Amino acid sequence: MRDFKKNQPWMNKKRRRLERSRDGKPQPNHIPLDLTLEILSRLPAKSILRYQCVSKLWSSSITLPSFINSFTSRSTSRLPTLLVTFSSSWGDYVFSFPQHQIPDGSTCSSFYSYQITNTDCDSPRSQSVQGLILVPVLKIWNPTLRRFLALPHPGKHMSTRDGWSSYLGYNSLEGKHKVLCVLTNKYSDQPQVLTLGAKESWRIITKGRCPMHFPRGEYGRCFNGILYYTARLLGDGHDIIMSFDVKSENFNIIKFLEGRSRKLHMIPYEGRLALVTHDYHVVKLYILEDAHGHEWRRELFVLHLPCENLRRDCIRFRGITDAGEFIFAPCCFKEAFYILYLDPRRSSTREVFFERNMGEFRRRCGLSSSHTLTMDVFPNHIESLFFVEPPPSVLNVTLFFL
Repeated sequence: MRDFKKNQPWMNKKRRRLERSRDGKPQPNHIPLDLTLEILSRLPAKSILRYQCVSKLWSSSITLPSFINSFTSRSTSRLPTLLVTFSSSWGDYVFSFPQHQIPDGSTCSSFYSYQITNTDCDSPRSQSVQGLILVPVLKIWNPTLRRFLALPHPGKHMSTRDGWSSYLGYNSLEGKHKVLCVLTNKYSDQPQVLTLGAKESWRIITKGRCPMHFPRGEYGRCFNGILYYTARLLGDGHDIIMSFDVKSENFNIIKFLEGRSRKLHMIPYEGRLALVTHDYHVVKLYILEDAHGHEWRRELFVLHLPCENLRRDCIRFRGITDAGEFIFAPCCFKEAFYILYLDPRRSSTREVFFERNMGEFRRRCGLSSSHTLTMDVFPNHIESLFFVEPPPSVLNVTLFFL
């Protein structure tokens, strides 16, 4: 029997493999770590978080900035989602819906939802900026990880008695988020900035690079590496638009539309800054033609409502998709809600209803149709692994997704 085994080639190969494994040499079926991380970066964030429990090596590798940047670069190539938050006296909830490829008049059935346990998440201060959202009391919310990060106080130059406005920006060239903080109860030429994830503290922007001003609006908009917000200059009674280059940290002034209120919504349109306002069916778009010459061009569009009873709803402009569609939605609802998409290039409107989804959601959360829900909409949301940390135990990660 012993001679038979010696004469069998496959037995000899198996013996050699075992001997190599005892010597600590790489196995033929071993997958290099860099290839493993390349495969993981192509998976959804939910799966990646679960795979942190495979080993300490995987857990530490997934939290590396290089892996997070690789995942983020792949997330931008995926179709973004429409993130919606609902608030009631019973709690706050998060939904995510497909933003594209939904036919006109259809009912959306693909979504996920969860309840927010943090009570400070209401009244967000920003849109979804590369997967992150700025909320009051200086907190960063990552909806993908369902986590909130409290930012440090701006420091001795801004006391707790001072009021300030904060804005979230992103620079794609450096792959960095920055939070800009400006005093609101007095004029200031020394705003502070904090770079997220860089283990830095608040920094005062060099004096002379920022004109003396104070913010006038609660919300800012960031696109193409430029952060925009409304403000007022010292000694001037007119509103202006302040632009802040996230990379160079330089400020520029853009004159506001003459005779227009600051309630206009700032959006990116065909690579330029634009302002949007609407009154029932008429949507007015003002496009900045020349930032230095402060020239604006006006265009008008008609918003076609799908049925008569929607006219009584309080329809609000909610932003623009990456495909250039304007988003409209009610500010609150009871039984079901809808999203309207206006394509300004084709002058066409499509609507998506969310009726069956809300019925399932209300039954699961114990909410009756008499409960009024208020909603916020965040277009172009992408998954982000920012703030990923190794889980304390397998049990905690498992409960995270139940």
